[in-house]
Amino acid sequence: MAWFAVVLSLTIALALVAVGDYAANSMLAQRDATLKRFAGRVAVDVERALATRDPAATSMQALPPMQQLADIADAAREEVKPDRSARILLLDARLGVLFMRPEGQWPLDDLPPVLPGVALLPDDDGQRTVVVTAPRDAAPALAALGVHVAAVQPAEERGHGGGGGLNEKLTAISILLSITAALVGAMFARGLTRRLGALTAQVLRVARQEAEGIVEPNGRDEVAVLGRAFSRLLQAQRREHEELDRMTQELEQRVQARTREVERLAADSRYAAVVRERLRLARDLHDTLAHSMMEMLVEVRTLRMLHAHDPQKLGAELERAEEVARQGMKEAREAVSQMRLNAVRDLGLGAALAGAVNRFAERTGLEVSFHADPQAATFADTRAETLFRIAEEAMRNVDRHAQATHVDVALTDLGDGTVELSIVDDGLGFDLDEPHPGHFGLVGIGEQAQLVDAALELQSAPGAGTAVRVRLRVGPEMRPQNGNGNGSGNGNGNGALGHPVHIP
Repeated sequence: MAWFAVVLSLTIALALVAVGDYAANSMLAQRDATLKRFAGRVAVDVERALATRDPAATSMQALPPMQQLADIADAAREEVKPDRSARILLLDARLGVLFMRPEGQWPLDDLPPVLPGVALLPDDDGQRTVVVTAPRDAAPALAALGVHVAAVQPAEERGHGGGGGLNEKLTAISILLSITAALVGAMFARGLTRRLGALTAQVLRVARQEAEGIVEPNGRDEVAVLGRAFSRLLQAQRREHEELDRMTQELEQRVQARTREVERLAADSRYAAVVRERLRLARDLHDTLAHSMMEMLVEVRTLRMLHAHDPQKLGAELERAEEVARQGMKEAREAVSQMRLNAVRDLGLGAALAGAVNRFAERTGLEVSFHADPQAATFADTRAETLFRIAEEAMRNVDRHAQATHVDVALTDLGDGTVELSIVDDGLGFDLDEPHPGHFGLVGIGEQAQLVDAALELQSAPGAGTAVRVRLRVGPEMRPQNGNGNGSGNGNGNGALGHPVHIP
């Protein structure tokens, strides 16, 4: 970072040198243009004065008197306003001085035979003099007499092949300022880098669990702001870990209590399966509450930060927090209801599935179709409870992963003592041959199917949706069709039994 500041400062120095050189050359060009206007103005005025003189006279006789020439030069100086050191000269054909204003010693001993428009000539003292002659077509009468009008001025700058002082001074000042800026930038960058290195070392110590926090840097620069942000982040993570540890301990205590209860009731084989199911529901309830509470904790922290830094987004985040709380309460109530009522044993598999499908459609907003054959709908033993759990897990997978718009759920009597449960969606689908680490829904479905000796069939492909079909041979355990409601095929209660039903 320090080297970057040095390079940047040197780049600025070079730019300043280039700008100084351009400025010096512009000043020299302006000086030459002013001298040219000065000489041209004098030549025009002398040309006008020659109109009243004898055209047959020699150059000195034809020229106006010295006083008139002095007045012409002074008037031109007043109009053009050249440098005070500028002089106006009238030179004969041999480049001898006929007139000089202001008067003084002529600094140049020799002039070139043909004067260019602008010339930079050395004198005896090693100095340079700028000589600018007026255009000959500006004063044809003077040109006929062999008289040249020239403006001269001592040169201090480089230009037209020469060298001087202003540009070198600008260059030296630019380089000095740039070096100073580079040194200051390097010192600032080194100090900032040292502070940043100290902050990095503290963060690494925290990462290696050698320290619990960092010392916030003083000041208002970027390192101080970054240090305070790191410190607050570490404090928030520490509080979150403590909260998670506390909730984990509470959950473990509750699970242990439920486990001990299961162990006490395990002797009664009739209720063993019921207790295991209630324990599973209890664990689901704990997971739901823990997840909802964690989401609420995150939302509260987010609301606190938005209140301090971005109040405009507070309203939208409050709506999200309210939705999280409402969804957690709804899931908790559903879990409690399932613990209190065994819908499969009390109503039959068809009616229980109809209620589950209705709840799924209301919760997700998907378009769901449900069909249950009357005979299959009466199935109501422990294996029917397993099929019900398989259907619930399949619908949860659709909600979480499929991104579907339509779902078909069907309970079919195949006519040979076999029932088939199918859940088909038009979602994203997936490759059955690809591993899906972290997703245990399908694994759980397969394990439950094996528990009741059911045949599980999965069909899916990317972009083609997913179909889950479970076939179970139940034999004579299904209730006889009696047509009296109670989930047995009248089609008027909480779903449809015996014909297709469309649930928006």
